[in-house]
Amino acid sequence: TWPYLLLRMPDEAARDAALQRLWGAGLGVSRLFIHALPDYDYLEGIVGEHDVPNARAFAATTLTISNSPWLGNEDFEAICRVLETT
Repeated sequence: TWPYLLLRMPDEAARDAALQRLWGAGLGVSRLFIHALPDYDYLEGIVGEHDVPNARAFAATTLTISNSPWLGNEDFEAICRVLETT
């Protein structure tokens, strides 16, 4: 199993709002994909240039939540409360 949950938010603004509130809270919320593969300069020779709107949208709207055993129920509930109000 992956050590995190991947969550797709409705849009980039919602993702950014949730991250703004949760990033420094020590709850294991972060971004897995910052860019689509063709948008990383160092991969240009490997991936090439491609129009990948779905990959860009996926990268722009997802965040990850830790699936660590150290993330307790109260911590997970705190994350859920933020996500419900974002």
